[in-house]
Order: sequence, then C-alpha cells, then structure tokens
Amino acid sequence: MSMMTRWLRRGFTLSAAVVCALSVPVTPAHAALVTYSFTGITDDLDPLTVSGSFQFDKATGGSGGVHNGVVTDFRLTIGGYTSVFTPGINGVKISRNIDLGGGLSGDRWTLVSAATGPDLDDTLPSYFALHLDRQGGDLFDNTTLEDPPSFGRLSEARWRLFFEGAHGAPLASVGSITSLTAVPLPPAVLLFGAGLIALVGLGVGGLRNLRGFQS
Repeated sequence: MSMMTRWLRRGFTLSAAVVCALSVPVTPAHAALVTYSFTGITDDLDPLTVSGSFQFDKATGGSGGVHNGVVTDFRLTIGGYTSVFTPGINGVKISRNIDLGGGLSGDRWTLVSAATGPDLDDTLPSYFALHLDRQGGDLFDNTTLEDPPSFGRLSEARWRLFFEGAHGAPLASVGSITSLTAVPLPPAVLLFGAGLIALVGLGVGGLRNLRGFQS
C-alpha cells in the first residue's frame, strides 16, 4: 500500500440531498466574491498537513438555505497532492437546527464543489466538501447566504475530498480544519475597483474577477 493510498478511506458518500440540492448552476448578474483560506490535518495516526482556500459569490441568492452555483474556486493541498475547482456541483447550504449525527443537533454551514486533480493510485478526485458546525445552534438567524461562521464559534470543522476508483468505487480523504481566515482583496484590486467607479461616475455625469507526491 502506497503512502498516498493510506489516507484514502473507502465507502464514503456525500448526502444525496446535499448533492442534488447543490447541482443546479446559477449565473449572477453582479458578483460579490469573498475568499477564505484554511489549514488542517488528515485523520491519521501520523497526520499530513492540509491547506486550502475557497471562494464564493455572496451576490447569488437561493431559497430554503440552498445556494446553488455560488462556489467559484477552491484549492486543497494534502501533503504534496493538490486538487482544485472544476465546474459542476458547487454551492453552499445554510442549515439551522438539524441532526449533526451522534445524537447531536445544531447549525451547519456546508460548502460542496466539484473537484479535479492528478491521478492518485488509479483514482481521481470527484468533489470536495467541508462543513462547519455548532452544536446547539445559534450560528444563524435565517438561511440566507452569508460568510462562514468565525472559527471560535464552531464545535466542529471538517473537510473531505472524495475520489472515484475503478467502476466508480468511492474513496475519500478526511480530516479536521484547524484554522479559517478571510482573505482580503489585494490593495491593487480595491484601487482598480475604485477607479472603475470613478470612471462610471464621470460617464454618468457627462452622458448619464502529500506526502506521496513528496516522496
């Protein structure tokens, strides 16, 4: 068994309800992109370090807590292996007072994205998911799309990268998130945006964007 295969777990599936709910793409008229970076570890006796980021569009609305098509980018690096965003299933789900498993209930912020990446021991990544939970709830007032909760308010933060092997056999790498941080826009982007607003204003006044690989 290779070092990379060691952190793949067999038989994992993502809730069919989540996959179906987040499978319809939506194209917003105006983007309001926000980016978050995170770090974590794999669930192993000798865990690998994990780092990643994701981006979504807050201007895209949904209903019933299901916000389709809002994820615009993600990247996950496990040791020396990296998987990235690809168009497909992608979205955010905001859930209040749901079953969190293990007899617990609370609120959950879930992100799902289709994934791509290099072949890993005859398997390929299919999608990425993370969930941010608070036992007992009190994370959200409603189910409208919003930023992830602050890390200090969470009771659990988990990620999964799902793979498909021969004949579609499911496998997954799983682990915990240990930090979550908002990534501010670079100053140059902010200045560019301000410049565009100024130009628009002038126009209106005148005329009315693993370890196994390391070894």
